[in-house]
Amino acid sequence: MKNTTKLILPLFILLIISACNTDSSKQLTETELKHQLLDKECSNGVKYLDGKLKYSPIYKNALSMNVKGLKLSCTIKNKATLATFKDIKAKVTFKSKTGAKILERSFDIYEFISPNGSFLYKTEIKITNRQFKDISNFSWTILKADCK
Repeated sequence: MKNTTKLILPLFILLIISACNTDSSKQLTETELKHQLLDKECSNGVKYLDGKLKYSPIYKNALSMNVKGLKLSCTIKNKATLATFKDIKAKVTFKSKTGAKILERSFDIYEFISPNGSFLYKTEIKITNRQFKDISNFSWTILKADCK
């Protein structure tokens, strides 16, 4: 009897544990999964936006070759699956060959960029001729984006 109790008791405990461990979580519906993905994409929009920026000089006149500004042209791509982004804030930084910051400008893009879509944004910024001549490289960053 004692040996039988030693054998039955662990089996009984194992049966209770396995009954308690059954997966009671329900399968999410397609709508719930889409909502979760949308929340994830909207919570960190910058992660899903990528792009390229190009610049070209704006001359005071063609003869003097003095620069008065820069034309910025950036293409922003939305890599998100469901989220549409809007009201994007970006920053461009121009640096000298020594790495010193010459000029930094922020700009806002008030457009909608749909999932897996892209948008070409153009703007102009003022810059002196001396600043232009000192530019060796630049970087740009998307600082924030709101979800539609």
